[in-house]
Amino acid sequence: MRRILTAVGLIAVTLVSVSCSRKAVVESGPAAGTAEATARGTVRRLGSEAAVRTVIQGDESVIVVGDYESEIARAAGAEVWVSGTPVSSEYGPALRVSEYRILSVDGDVPVVGILAEDASGFFIRKDDGSAVRLDVNDRLAGQLGAKIWVVLGADRVTVSRYGILRD
Repeated sequence: MRRILTAVGLIAVTLVSVSCSRKAVVESGPAAGTAEATARGTVRRLGSEAAVRTVIQGDESVIVVGDYESEIARAAGAEVWVSGTPVSSEYGPALRVSEYRILSVDGDVPVVGILAEDASGFFIRKDDGSAVRLDVNDRLAGQLGAKIWVVLGADRVTVSRYGILRD
């Protein structure tokens, strides 16, 4: 009987130790959720008006949260790649996005950057610092300084489609 009580006591002490150490790791802040994760898929806006969320639907769906959520939401329907820190949300697995790329819009590869103008005309300043010259319509010309995506026509200058990611 004494052996059984000793065994039960050791099991109880072990369980308490494990649960305490696991709690310490989860609540330690920077150690929790620091690994980067990526996702690739189509941007969708889901939910009702009171609870709309941005989701990347690919092999697995992931909810987008963080500073880039509003930009990614404006690319609804596009295929994107995102990278960030896994977090949880009230709707399921989420990713606090730290970087994203728009891979395609209706099958076409877009140019993404900030719309600017100089003496030679309009251009997009891409993240890597390079510039792509554009022939824009009056409506797009009014978006100077905005972060945009454009799909170019066959001449690689005329904008055939565009979207505003950030005003």
